[in-house]
Amino acid sequence: MKNGWSFVELLVLMVFLSILFSIIFPISKRWIDGMIVHSEIQKIVSFVRYTKYLSYGLKDGVTIDFSKSIKIITSNGSKEKGQLSFVDVNGCQSFAFSKGVPYISGTMKVYFKGSRIATITVMPVTGLIKVEERW
Repeated sequence: MKNGWSFVELLVLMVFLSILFSIIFPISKRWIDGMIVHSEIQKIVSFVRYTKYLSYGLKDGVTIDFSKSIKIITSNGSKEKGQLSFVDVNGCQSFAFSKGVPYISGTMKVYFKGSRIATITVMPVTGLIKVEERW
């Protein structure tokens, strides 16, 4: 009775594992990218909603700016809330609300690796936030 593996058995195992990983890795990479992008979009939407409700609570004008970092600007000053690390935004890069009603509204296009993956629209007058994801 011999102990261990033969060279042929190890070679077959290595070929099998390499084929298995070459199939699984692209699928899992796309899934991970999708989860990261979805969380970034939800982060943008939650900050826009926060700005809307903050303006309603303060009964004053509040602006959110996405140009270089996420910045919320009130009459008392501005607060930096971080950066978008995986996605880029184009189009309307700032939204403004006064007493919960938008006075700067529009459409923001969200890009990931050069392709558009989402469109976030703040509707004028109503302030409804519409999100269209294309992943």
